[in-house]
Amino acid sequence: MTQQLEMNIMNSSEVMEIVIHKNDIEQKVKEMAKRICEEHKASGNNLPPVMICILNGAFMFFTDLVKNMDIDVQIDFIRGQDNSGGVKILKDIELDLKGKRVYIVEDIIDTGATMLEILQSVNGKMPNEVTIVTLVQRKEPFMKLDHHCFEIGDEWIVGYGLDDYTLKRNYKNIYKIN
Repeated sequence: MTQQLEMNIMNSSEVMEIVIHKNDIEQKVKEMAKRICEEHKASGNNLPPVMICILNGAFMFFTDLVKNMDIDVQIDFIRGQDNSGGVKILKDIELDLKGKRVYIVEDIIDTGATMLEILQSVNGKMPNEVTIVTLVQRKEPFMKLDHHCFEIGDEWIVGYGLDDYTLKRNYKNIYKIN
């Protein structure tokens, strides 16, 4: 079904091109999962790491990432909304983070406002360490990121969780909208 949907993209009035192929995504996500597992094992922290998914955009990346991890992890979700009045946390973390290594998993960081608010919320729960993991990083990022799978310029991208006004999240490849 999704493959047919993606084939129909080429027939739509909107011109899109694949910038990151699903096979490359799969490979990089597996590499990131391995890297995080090795990093956690080397830390000496006996508590399972907490993987936090920022909804909605990171859900595909997050799901594939944790499925490829070979250690026990705890999973939670957070959702922030950036509007003219600032960032508001709509769904907060429910797990106890005290003394744990926390990985915040995001699709992409543009302005950084939502991430800064989420970092403040997470750090207030006294974790041992907080690491930011993104699927895609801009070539000139707003803030320092710990881990990323891909780097892009200023193009508008969709697919694999990234949206265009809530649409196109379900595409397997990542596309640039021209």
